[in-house]
Amino acid sequence: MKRLWPNLIGLAVLTACTVHPLTPTPVATSTLPAVAVVVATYTPTVTPPPTEAPVLAATPSASPSATITSSPTPTAAPLIAVARPTAAEAVAVSVAPSATAPPVPALPEPTWTSAAPPAADIAAAEQYTIDLINAQRAAAGVAPLVRDETLMSVARARVADMVARGYTGHNDPVTGAPLARDMMRAAGYTSAYLGENWYGSIRPPPAIVEIAMNWFMTDPPHARNILSPNYTGVGVGIGYNGRQWLLIQNFAGPN
Repeated sequence: MKRLWPNLIGLAVLTACTVHPLTPTPVATSTLPAVAVVVATYTPTVTPPPTEAPVLAATPSASPSATITSSPTPTAAPLIAVARPTAAEAVAVSVAPSATAPPVPALPEPTWTSAAPPAADIAAAEQYTIDLINAQRAAAGVAPLVRDETLMSVARARVADMVARGYTGHNDPVTGAPLARDMMRAAGYTSAYLGENWYGSIRPPPAIVEIAMNWFMTDPPHARNILSPNYTGVGVGIGYNGRQWLLIQNFAGPN
């Protein structure tokens, strides 16, 4: 009995020491798949961060809007006219082109029909043109031009050709040839100094004369023709093509 006691105690100790590995607490494996499934199939719902509302372009203020919608349709620049001067007043008219020239009062709007005025009125307007040319030359200290009847015929023929063939300009609409020069050469002018000014307007004589002269004197090439000391003679023609009045000035130096 005494010999067995230590053995029993040792057995008891052995038994006590081996109980736990023999009966381990099982891991509940059945829960692992569930956890795995949950992890595998779980798709987190990501709430996107709030985005700012798109910034809309600011509605144009009243000022730009008014600028866009109220811009007037471009129209042709109004014709500038001069008051018909007397002989004394004409001398005082400025002859040098000037960008700062004071505005000239407009002529009263005339009334007219499509019918040509009497020939006497056209002839008077042609002479009035020569008078205004010489008034400008006198103001510039340049000798007056002589009314040249051959040049008068050339200028009238130039107007008639424009009316007949329906064109305007210095050159032939087909060949491009300078008609004024060719016609003056054909009329016997051999001078190296030949020139022409022409103008078109819906205003009938004498208004077209004043409007044309006013414009010529503000345009350097045309003003040079009027004031050139190289010219001694001048001719003028005026006519109507059914749409506008045409005025021609032809200049020539001595042969």
